[in-house]
Amino acid sequence: MDDQKNPHNDELSRETFKKIIIELTTHKESKAANELSKVYFKQDPTDIQNLGLLSKSHFDLKEFNQAYEYLLDAKNGIEFYNNSGTSVHIDSININIAKCLYYMKRSYEAIEILENVSEELKNKEDWKVDYSLYLNSVGRFEDAWNILKNIHIDITDSSPNFSLNNIKLDKNLTSDAVAFNCAWFLFTMGKFKEAFSNVVRGSTINVWGNENELRNLYNIGKEKRWIFGEKVKTIALYLEGGIGDELVFLRWYSHLKPHCSKIKIFCSRKIVNLLKECGYPDVYPHNQIVLEKWCKYAPSMSLPHILQVDSPRENINFSYLTRNPNPVKILDEVAKGRKKICIKWKGNTEFEHDQFRLFPVEKLIPLSQYGQLFSIQIEDKEDLHKNAPVWDLSDNIDSWSDTYDIISDCDLVVSSCTAVAHLAATMGKKVIVLVPLVPYFVWASDDVPWYNDNVTTIKQTEYNNWDAAFEKLYQVAKIILEE
Repeated sequence: MDDQKNPHNDELSRETFKKIIIELTTHKESKAANELSKVYFKQDPTDIQNLGLLSKSHFDLKEFNQAYEYLLDAKNGIEFYNNSGTSVHIDSININIAKCLYYMKRSYEAIEILENVSEELKNKEDWKVDYSLYLNSVGRFEDAWNILKNIHIDITDSSPNFSLNNIKLDKNLTSDAVAFNCAWFLFTMGKFKEAFSNVVRGSTINVWGNENELRNLYNIGKEKRWIFGEKVKTIALYLEGGIGDELVFLRWYSHLKPHCSKIKIFCSRKIVNLLKECGYPDVYPHNQIVLEKWCKYAPSMSLPHILQVDSPRENINFSYLTRNPNPVKILDEVAKGRKKICIKWKGNTEFEHDQFRLFPVEKLIPLSQYGQLFSIQIEDKEDLHKNAPVWDLSDNIDSWSDTYDIISDCDLVVSSCTAVAHLAATMGKKVIVLVPLVPYFVWASDDVPWYNDNVTTIKQTEYNNWDAAFEKLYQVAKIILEE
């Protein structure tokens, strides 16, 4: 009998194709999901579900503009179906459009969208968390807090004179997402210990630290987690986050010493040699945690909470990264007696809110009136105009040890919120850090600084506008370099 064409084969094939895309998206295989979604899109550009998947894959790849465009297409498609008599709810697409706008630094539009969704959606926790985030991003800090505090928080003082300082988060009533978002406000108020009791709850939803890697990559469960006061032979200090975070949280290495005979550090491969050069005896790349012998592990970004320390400088000996630097002759040869100023304007693009800490590199150029500028920018250094009065040192940097040597020999480091800023701060060098309107938690409080007075932070004061911050930068840099 001759094969006959099954009219359902094409439909079945497309549904199977879509299931594969969904599986890839679920397992964070964003590039593969994106490519397959594009193929499917060519077959059927009107499939609303695939438009959503295509948008999601672009979003996960941090291609927010493309994600936004596909969501608009999906929204237009839904409006078409609604007009034809088919009822499809549009709020979920609007929520995702707002999320894209937030990451595109168009928070005012994101806020407007959230304010116009259904009243039913406004009662949901996810909406309140997102709405608070967008309000916070444009500097409406108290409005943002008011959204969060009304979710599941026990207010200790409900009088008309209520202050942000009069708060208490109830762990039994507050979800991990809400507690994590509330932590930033606690950091800004200088409530370091309370902030950490909330921010560490982000580890359960994979938005704080990398403890999930231990389970997912190395099959190391939380039963191997060190408990404060426990005496063991060897503690594995697992440094988490980006390299900047690893350098920040390394400070609690000495706090672990009374509880064990040996500490083995597991960190990014890029800083293994630097830590060894600075006197840390047992340092390994992260993946060697399955090869080395140890008793319990300590996740670095949870250590302030585990150790119950009261401040970020409690019993910290600065600098905890010290070695004899190797001279970098090119600095003196180029500076010719002028002050040496190192600049860096971009960090790791994988950082979730990277776009908010970015500023135009051209605004750093006026610093050249106070000394010779040296660029230690490795990523996207093409941003710097070729004729700018800046000496590019990227060819001199092959490792973090090279960066250490350069910083040791300069008079001032000016940086956005990057690992370089933390390295310079830890070394005790003069550093100015330009931080966005909503700064990273380390820079959130002037009253509870994480470093000594060698560090100056200058904060953006207006959403999407760095002008005032740079005017202050020029004044502060002049004072520091004339000392």
